[in-house]
Amino acid sequence: MDKCAVRNNSLIINGKVVNFQYEIDNVKECGNLLIVLVDIPSNVQAVNNVYAVNENGQIVWQIEDAGSVYSIQNDVPYVGTRITETSQLVVTNFNGVTFTVEPVSGKIIGKGCTK
Repeated sequence: MDKCAVRNNSLIINGKVVNFQYEIDNVKECGNLLIVLVDIPSNVQAVNNVYAVNENGQIVWQIEDAGSVYSIQNDVPYVGTRITETSQLVVTNFNGVTFTVEPVSGKIIGKGCTK
């Protein structure tokens, strides 16, 4: 991406501002998308806090709900993201459960554990 900056809960990309409800924790580039992890305050019951934004400043997807893929209740937010050598997105939730995400669609395609 050409120019990208983070200011609290705003992502500025190529001069366009994308606002999120909560402060941005980190942004990682994956192909032609920016993967945005939003920091959820401890007093808020929100999950699925990973988004993809394109170079036009449009939110392309919000991560798929893990409960719709696996028979689990994901009731905690994501706290980490990483891009693998094969350009897969791996997210980790507060409980140490990892999910592999297809970066183009935001669909969960795998599950693991860090603990």
